[in-house]
Amino acid sequence: MKTLFSRILLAQVVAVLLALVVATAITRVSLGQRFKGFLETQEPNVLQTLVPVFADLYESRGGWGFLQDNPQAWQRIWRLSRPQPGAGRGSKPSPRRGAQRDRAGPPDNQQSEHQLLRWMQPPERGMFRDRLFLLDENRQWVTGAGGAPVQTGPLEAIEVDGRAVGWIGFAPMGRVLPPDAEQFLAGQVRITVISFVIALVVAAALAYLLAQKLSRPVRRLGDTVRDLSGGNYHARAPVESGDETGILARHVNQLAETLQKNRTARQRWMADIAHELRTPVAILKGEVEALADGVRPADERMSASLREEIDQLSKLVDDLQTLAMSDAGALNIQKEQMDLSDLVLQCVDSFRDRLAMRRISVDLQIAEPVNVMADQRRLRQLLFNLLENSCRYVQEDGRVRMVLGQSGKTIGITLEDSGPGLANEQIERLFERFYRVEGGRSRSGGGTGLGLSICRNIVEAHGGSIQAEHSALGGLKIHVLLPV
Repeated sequence: MKTLFSRILLAQVVAVLLALVVATAITRVSLGQRFKGFLETQEPNVLQTLVPVFADLYESRGGWGFLQDNPQAWQRIWRLSRPQPGAGRGSKPSPRRGAQRDRAGPPDNQQSEHQLLRWMQPPERGMFRDRLFLLDENRQWVTGAGGAPVQTGPLEAIEVDGRAVGWIGFAPMGRVLPPDAEQFLAGQVRITVISFVIALVVAAALAYLLAQKLSRPVRRLGDTVRDLSGGNYHARAPVESGDETGILARHVNQLAETLQKNRTARQRWMADIAHELRTPVAILKGEVEALADGVRPADERMSASLREEIDQLSKLVDDLQTLAMSDAGALNIQKEQMDLSDLVLQCVDSFRDRLAMRRISVDLQIAEPVNVMADQRRLRQLLFNLLENSCRYVQEDGRVRMVLGQSGKTIGITLEDSGPGLANEQIERLFERFYRVEGGRSRSGGGTGLGLSICRNIVEAHGGSIQAEHSALGGLKIHVLLPV
């Protein structure tokens, strides 16, 4: 019982079975109580119906002597009241063969007795017959059920010429119903149980179909997750419905796509790191071997070349460390109150000479001092990477425009250049790691392809956003939003 199918099936069957047991017990108790109440409400009407019959018997027999100390006469009445085989419902019961005439009474008195017999003859009246008793005018027991009942229910007086000559009543039922009533209720409960068994079979069949329908997509989801755990990121779960199971299948498929993209990115990331590290290491190795073999002298030119490659390798390692810390959520951000306008002016002034050498004009727009709670060192790194990008890729005689402004609780930094422009697919990949616009692995530009990725991580670490789009100047536009 460890599978979802078996658990659903067992839960449905047990729930229905418990419901049937409870319903059967409640039905049995309710029927018994209500049937007992029904019998008790019918007793006065039955007694009123029997009073004239016993009055006629009293007059015709001249008293109760024919019944007193003669239980055979009382039993004979009820024995004759039972339906005989082949007798019609309206036929009169015939006297027992060999019965004495004095016990049965004279023929002219048979009409009253037959009237009582006809009333008591139906089988369902047995639950009243077995409890009926007769008392004399002093309420002393004559004959009937219970001997001399200590407690009696309502009594009906038998009057002859305006004088009470006897009393009839029914013995209390107590907690146990009469045998005929028990038999009737047992039949009703039997029918109820049969109906409930049929309902249980139908419910079990429906539960089987439901469990099968619910467990099938779950099993397929399990197979897909198992394949994904084994490294098969091409596995997809079938989406068969729009309910919670279908939604879960779509989420599993989205997870599979994300895992596949992450594996591809990780493989590309490792290849790019190996490529970027291989180049400066290879140059350093070549320079050192040339120096050791005496091919090149240890002059200033050699020192400058080695220093340049070491700086490039050190910058690459620092950038990789920054990205690794950002991915792990451990990027060190120490916020403090600062004037962002002063920082922007300092960074732009640091690049003015390099931009001027390529005849690139700088347009700086700062409306007013902008105060922000941020990490000054990381924002300086952000601005340096953006300006470095412009210095490297903007053509000569171009333009660079930087705008700093504040709107409510948001600060905006916009950097635009005059080009060259980029295609839409290039802009979408601009923040990918090791992505270069030229598409090759040439290091002529001097970059590693990590600058804009670091910019994005710094902005996101401050709770902001960064996006790239086409510039009205003809080149690239980087728009940064930071919370105050």
